[in-house]
Amino acid sequence: MNGQMNICSQLRGGIFFAVLLFVHFRCGKSFQHWGVNRFQTSSRNFHFTSTGGNIPDVEGIRLNKVFKSTYSRRQADDLIASGRVTVNGNPINSKGGFRVLPFNDKVELDGKVFRGWEEMNGYVRNNKKDPKSFQKTNKMTTDEKALEYFKYWKPKGIVCTTDRSVSSNIIDSIVSKGCSPKHRIYPVGRLDKDSSGVIILTSDGRLPNALLRGEFKKQKTYKVTVNKSLKMSDLRKLAEGVVITTVAQRDGNRSDPLTAKTLPCVVEQIEKDIILMTIVEGRNRQIRKMLDALDYDVVRLHRIDFCGIKLKPLSRSGEWAKLSQDELRVLSFSLKK
Repeated sequence: MNGQMNICSQLRGGIFFAVLLFVHFRCGKSFQHWGVNRFQTSSRNFHFTSTGGNIPDVEGIRLNKVFKSTYSRRQADDLIASGRVTVNGNPINSKGGFRVLPFNDKVELDGKVFRGWEEMNGYVRNNKKDPKSFQKTNKMTTDEKALEYFKYWKPKGIVCTTDRSVSSNIIDSIVSKGCSPKHRIYPVGRLDKDSSGVIILTSDGRLPNALLRGEFKKQKTYKVTVNKSLKMSDLRKLAEGVVITTVAQRDGNRSDPLTAKTLPCVVEQIEKDIILMTIVEGRNRQIRKMLDALDYDVVRLHRIDFCGIKLKPLSRSGEWAKLSQDELRVLSFSLKK
C-alpha cells in the first residue's frame, strides 16, 4: 500500500513539474513574476485575482491607446517612454506592446488617474459591480462624454492631418467653423489637398479599421470633372481597371511603389466631361492617376459619399454637422462586420 502511495505521489509530482516547465517555456518568463498581479507574454497579459483565478486579456488594448482622447499615438509613445505613465502604481517605460485591461488596470499620467479610456476605445461594463464583466461593443453612441462623430465638407486646400503645426490642417479648419470637440478627433481616411467633399472626423478609434482596412474597405463616390470630353472606350477602361503606380504612406513612412491594375469600379457619365466614380480602393491619388493614365487632367475632384454618409444636409464648403442617428446606424453596421 505504501509503495502504491509513493508511486502516485511521484506521478503527481512529475506531472506538476512538467506543467511548470511548460508554462515557463511557453510564456518565456521566470517564476519570480508570479509574485506580482500580472505577467506579460509576447502575445497577451494574464491578470491574477486574490482568489487565484485568471482572466485571459484577449481584448486588452495597447497602453498608448489609453491616451487617444488627447494625444496622438506618437505623442503617447513618448509619454510612456519618458516614464510619466504608471499602471497599477508600477512605472512603465516600454512603449512596445504593453497592454492594459479595461475597468481593471489603473493608468496614471504624472500621478493623476487617466479616466474614460475604456469607453473611448469602445468598451462597456456588463455589470458595474464586477470589474471582470466587460465587453467590446459595436454600438455607436451620441454620448459626447464617450465618443464624438462629425462629418465635414472639406474645402479644397485643406490638409487631412492632425498635426496643427501644418498650415491649413483639417483640425484648425473645422474648429474655425465653430466645431468644439470635447476629445481629440481625427479624420477617417484622407482627401488630398486639392480635393473637396465629405469626410468623417471622430474620436472613435474603431472606425479606421472598420472602414478602411483590407477586406473591410467601404465604397466612396466621387464627382470628377476633367479637362475634355470623355471617350466611351475610356469609360470602359476606367470601370475595368487601369494600371497605375502608387506609394502608400502611413505614420510618415513611405512604402515601396506599387504598380498594379486598379480594381473594377462603377463609372457613370453625367456630362461629357463629368463622371461619378465609385471605388473601394484607397490608393494614393488613385482617381487622378487613373485619369492621367488615359491622358485626362482632373479639374475638380469632389467626394459626395463615404460609406453611405453623404454631404446632406451640408449646403456649402466648410460646413460641418454631428452625425445623425441614421448615419450612426450605418457606421454601426460596418462595425459589426
